[in-house]
Amino acid sequence: ATSAGGRRGYLWTQPYGSTTPRLLRTTPPIGEEETDALAAGPNGTWAALERSVGNTSSSYRLDVVSSRGGGAHVTTSSTPILLAGDGTFLGYLEVTAAGGVQLYRISGAHGIHVADLAGVSAPQEVAVASGHLALREVNGTVAVFTDGGARLATIPANAASVALTSNRVVVRTRNKRLVVYGLRGGLVHNWRLGAQSWTAGLAAYGAYAVYLGANKAVHVVRLVNGSDRIVARAGTGFFFGGVALQKAGALVPLTSGQTTTFRFVPARSL
Repeated sequence: ATSAGGRRGYLWTQPYGSTTPRLLRTTPPIGEEETDALAAGPNGTWAALERSVGNTSSSYRLDVVSSRGGGAHVTTSSTPILLAGDGTFLGYLEVTAAGGVQLYRISGAHGIHVADLAGVSAPQEVAVASGHLALREVNGTVAVFTDGGARLATIPANAASVALTSNRVVVRTRNKRLVVYGLRGGLVHNWRLGAQSWTAGLAAYGAYAVYLGANKAVHVVRLVNGSDRIVARAGTGFFFGGVALQKAGALVPLTSGQTTTFRFVPARSL
């Protein structure tokens, strides 16, 4: 999502490794002023979320955008909404006024209630992959569900960030370790991160995880042996704004002032 000429809400799509983005939409999704979060759905669809959080009230507006740029409103809530989408499943979590958490699947322009997620109260982050969801709670616990709402595990992970592969839950902990679990919570690996002074972000795919470390560095970790090495640096005047990882490789946005570019690290370099 970008802004240009004082206008907000431009939406673009760009394949991993490509240098040419495609303009998807030149106005915000229905009724939104600025898109704060995006999630990929099936057949080129996207969920777009606008958050307006104030001292006395909050508003969360969720829209869906088609592969051709058309948009439709899905829901508006005064309580938090978190998007969940991996290109196959597209949905969202809604925290109710009573403190419960409900899982919805987006179908067309509608949110279809899937399940009430028992035992979850304050999700801060959600990862989705291959029919599973991992939710990071405010206390660092990670809850794992199917995308049908069935609970698989509750992991006391001390998590700062969580990511999913097809069969692993990957956690960057608050004490700077990378811990790998099975989908039902069994411990698989526990590695010390190479970056120890500062870490942020996390993404995982296949045999690898990537995260951000101090001195503007992108680290890649091989999950099976904990090998941790730097594969990119931001450079003078730039800082990283997150990190993503898919089959093609890693993608990192770099920002300097009002300019953002994308650093692509192909899978063969990981």
